[in-house]
Amino acid sequence: MTRTILLIAAAWALHGPCQAAEHRITMVGSTYKPAVIEANVGDTLIFDNDDTEAHEVFVPTVAFSTDLGKQDPGKPARLVLTRPGTFEVECVFHQHMLTRVVVKP
Repeated sequence: MTRTILLIAAAWALHGPCQAAEHRITMVGSTYKPAVIEANVGDTLIFDNDDTEAHEVFVPTVAFSTDLGKQDPGKPARLVLTRPGTFEVECVFHQHMLTRVVVKP
């Protein structure tokens, strides 16, 4: 038992606690890229507006709904993932802009 505890402690010391990841979603040509994102609870989505016009990141899915507001070109927006599930991200200004996010526990 003591040996097991020591092995777990050694592994944790070598690798440290799990770090949340950042996932970048670009907006170019009024399109989100990639079209599907897989992430984990605690990760952060970063929306980079590399387009020539403003966008507005909006999540209409119940239990995930959020509106990050108007996002001008060159301005990033961040969304921390707090629960598992699947939801769509839309642009308020451009209805054809969609990306799907799958959040694992």
